[in-house]
Amino acid sequence: MDRLVKKINSGEKLSFDEAQELFDSMVLGSLSEPQIASALIAMKLRHETVDELAALAVTLDRHKKRLAPGTNDTVDTCGTGGDGKSTANISTASSVILSAMGARVVKHGNTAQSGVVGSADILTGLGMDLDYAGSSPEEFFARHGYVFMLAPKYHPALKGIGKVRRELKVPTIFNFVGPLINPADPTYQVIGISRKDRLEFIAQVIGKIGKRNITVYASRDGFDEVSSRDTTECIFIGDGGNRRFSIDPSEFFEPFDMPVVKNMDDAKKLFVGGLTGDDKQMAALFSLNAALALRTMGQYGLQEGYALAKERIADGTVGRKLEELLGAAVTREAAV
Repeated sequence: MDRLVKKINSGEKLSFDEAQELFDSMVLGSLSEPQIASALIAMKLRHETVDELAALAVTLDRHKKRLAPGTNDTVDTCGTGGDGKSTANISTASSVILSAMGARVVKHGNTAQSGVVGSADILTGLGMDLDYAGSSPEEFFARHGYVFMLAPKYHPALKGIGKVRRELKVPTIFNFVGPLINPADPTYQVIGISRKDRLEFIAQVIGKIGKRNITVYASRDGFDEVSSRDTTECIFIGDGGNRRFSIDPSEFFEPFDMPVVKNMDDAKKLFVGGLTGDDKQMAALFSLNAALALRTMGQYGLQEGYALAKERIADGTVGRKLEELLGAAVTREAAV
């Protein structure tokens, strides 16, 4: 293993098989913390390769705890995060909209890593029990057609290198891999990333590991969401090959600055306001992000999906779904 660490630190690239061997050693505790840190930084500085990220995804997929939803046609909206912009919880909100519209949602996520309020933070902040006390994630999904899977609970192999990653304080190859190792292996995915210059890279990795029916996207203004201000570039990876397209928010609503939160109160206000329709701008932004998932699932085009998502917010369907998932009424005071 010293050979592979030395190879990386010399600026060389690893083959797919070599990278699997390296990452297996990392998660199994065969490498020291300095070896892990030096390898991750060296890889980052010369840019991670398709073979290396694909190998990491395959390695972690072998070690993950799986959740069997017992149904096909599931969807996840988990992105890579890491844009550091502390935006509202857009992908999580769109997952609730999708569920309210009848989609079977297997949401993968975590607490905040670079922002203020992560996907797990907003749901627990509103009262959702992500430990599923007295029940189980599978039972919750069977009842509600929605489940949130907190990443650390399903990826115990990552625990051993968590300290190194935290102390490095910079994104590494591990920051790209989260959406690729969903415990429920969803049929469809939308994966937001914060760097549009890495879109083709992620699309190639997805193809390498054999996943399909996924749209990977990034906005021109640097968000890992469909932006409310600038054009978002997208690549759909399907059986017929990759298809590129873009989303211009001005074709759906008057563009506005992306919503940024300073604390949990801000996050709750925007999240609940958008899903209940009290905040028209947030409702529009959430609907546009949900529309991308609906397009990926082959159900609607962007314009039709956007209009239908807005309708489900306006008629209270989405708000009621949120109340159902939280297990208690979401009052309008929660959005004040």
